[in-house]
Amino acid sequence: MSFQNLQLKHSYSSEKDNLVDDFYIPVLKEAQTYQRITGYFSSSSLFIAARGFSEFIKKGGHFQFILNVQLSDEDYEEIEKGIKTPEEIIQSRFLSDLSDLEDECVKNHAKVIGWLISNNLMEIKVGFIERKVIGHEILHQKLGILEDSEHNILTFVGSNNESKSGWLHNSEKFKVFFSWEENFKDSIRDDIEEFEDLWYNRAKKTRVVPFPEAVKQNLINVYKKEFYPLEDLLNTIDGIRETDRTNGYGKKRSPIVLRQYQNDAIDAWFANNCRGIFEMATGTGKTYTAIGALQKLLKQEKKLVTIICAPFLHLTTQWEQNIREMGVELPIVHASSMDPKWKEKCTGKILDNRLGKLPHLIILATHDTISSGKFIEIMEDLKSPALLIADEVHGMGSVERVNGLIDKYQYRLGLSATPHRYFDELGTKKLLKYFDKTVYEFNLYRAINEINPATNESYLVPYEYHPLFAELNAEEMDKYAIISRQIAILFSKKHRTHEEELLLEKRLRDRQDILKNATGKYPLFEMLVNQLKTEDTISHTLVYCSPQQIEPVQDIIRQSGTIIQHKFTSGEDATRHQVKYADMTEREYLLDNFDKGNYHVLVAIKCLDEGVDVPSTRNAILMCSSGNPKEYIQRRGRVLRRFPGKVKANIYDFTAVPNITDSRLNPEIEQKIFDSQMKRLGEFAKDAMNESEVLRQIFEEKKKYGVL
Repeated sequence: MSFQNLQLKHSYSSEKDNLVDDFYIPVLKEAQTYQRITGYFSSSSLFIAARGFSEFIKKGGHFQFILNVQLSDEDYEEIEKGIKTPEEIIQSRFLSDLSDLEDECVKNHAKVIGWLISNNLMEIKVGFIERKVIGHEILHQKLGILEDSEHNILTFVGSNNESKSGWLHNSEKFKVFFSWEENFKDSIRDDIEEFEDLWYNRAKKTRVVPFPEAVKQNLINVYKKEFYPLEDLLNTIDGIRETDRTNGYGKKRSPIVLRQYQNDAIDAWFANNCRGIFEMATGTGKTYTAIGALQKLLKQEKKLVTIICAPFLHLTTQWEQNIREMGVELPIVHASSMDPKWKEKCTGKILDNRLGKLPHLIILATHDTISSGKFIEIMEDLKSPALLIADEVHGMGSVERVNGLIDKYQYRLGLSATPHRYFDELGTKKLLKYFDKTVYEFNLYRAINEINPATNESYLVPYEYHPLFAELNAEEMDKYAIISRQIAILFSKKHRTHEEELLLEKRLRDRQDILKNATGKYPLFEMLVNQLKTEDTISHTLVYCSPQQIEPVQDIIRQSGTIIQHKFTSGEDATRHQVKYADMTEREYLLDNFDKGNYHVLVAIKCLDEGVDVPSTRNAILMCSSGNPKEYIQRRGRVLRRFPGKVKANIYDFTAVPNITDSRLNPEIEQKIFDSQMKRLGEFAKDAMNESEVLRQIFEEKKKYGVL
């Protein structure tokens, strides 16, 4: 075959096409030479989208790559002063990159490159802009030229780099030109001349130098450490080509297979007429269990519209990834700001469903969206059976969101580590009435103590729990007393208006904020940081803060001098940067470096409540603990997830308590609140390795306030 036998188009867009399957693999299989001007280099970038390279290599295919490198002001100054040559700086950059071959997947990439270089099948050169005025100019072209055995040539020009994101994830577009079509011969000739001018260092702006010899030798050495005959090398490439399905650490995921308890949960839900709540500890696979339930229901229903709602927008994206990982290939609509036309799309898809054109459909949305008037109006047009999956279902019990729990959803599945709403008996009753009941429970004790037969380890790691107590100062006590009186008045009313319900919720939050942000926590925190630093156990520490606490906490850590820390909030850059963040978003980059120990401490806001998993955490410092069971149960579960080399976690829980003997407070009410706080500590202690020690601390605290 040749390029002319392929079903190729003149334009490809990742918004419409699968760039890898529709274009990249087919042309590589037929190509004999591949010339490429691409962007930023990483040790895995050349083969992260390597599907199809096996056939190319079997034919003796030859690569010529021109890579970009961006030089800093300091680099230019060293070159101008004659301290270093560009080649030395480039060599330093790439050697640094190659020295960080931590996981086997990246090592395999390097071995393949080393084999190709050592067999003269790959040539690499590096292009950079000689310093002019700005000092940060880069070689930014993206051009590909391929030729087959019959000397047909195609070129493609567009936005995508030779990287995983460029071929698989980004929104990219490129144009393709064919030599066998007369209209494109001039364009192809220009592309070939452009490449050759750069390759032979004839370009006006860009200087192109050979790939440093030391780097080539480094790659060859990686390959030669485990000698690969051609057959084994091709098997390695075939393994690499599945890396678009990774677990976030560069290693391939195994196919998702539900555990026995997850299948038991699904069976229990079906036994209850496909209604109910999965009350499962964080980290035990609620999401996959719910998708498994959906898969089973799809076999039963010829037509089904599935609505999946989560508390935060980024969690809907995670849901889509998990759905695809489970092999559910259904149309998905994001009813959110991710798609400004979501209302029109939802309306159209629902109509297609009614007409039988689209029997199965998934709509992903947030709790707020499904509770909105417009979404409810669209759902009222449903004629086929509908399934509602409510992630973190406790969040749907608020005064505003409960409106989204409409009768149109025949099948109902709620997910939560704890579906009961804190200080909201009415909201909890509404949730239980709508979803019927908890049909399956897999609690934290089971997750810590039961062995996963697939790994021969418990599902979550064990932990030690260390409560630290701080008191409110005089000013904080004054505010606390005023708000407590306002709450007591609102609670005393037998029938509260809607506005009073909202005001009560706000006052409860205000009082909780006083306890969360108590200034008496900071001296205790400073002592703890110094202790962990002295014991050399500060690495992989996550400090969980309120927005008010983040600056004081970071200042205390900075005073240590040697602890490397970074804040982790919702404000990180969500754009992938190939140089700055190694083809990751800022948040992914921070988590990756935290996992590797490059950052000792992450000072975080809300990440444990937003569904962000930080499994490498060994020390979790909770500066703003809440009495809300759903919050503290979730936070605990997230830091107990397993991670290579992690055998246990330490949780340091800062708890502020008011002086409940203060005459301005209602003794009966305050004792109930105090008892609730101590109950929370007892819940943490119940499953901890040092339970008896914590129970003694709780006893002493009760004794201090005379509430035994």
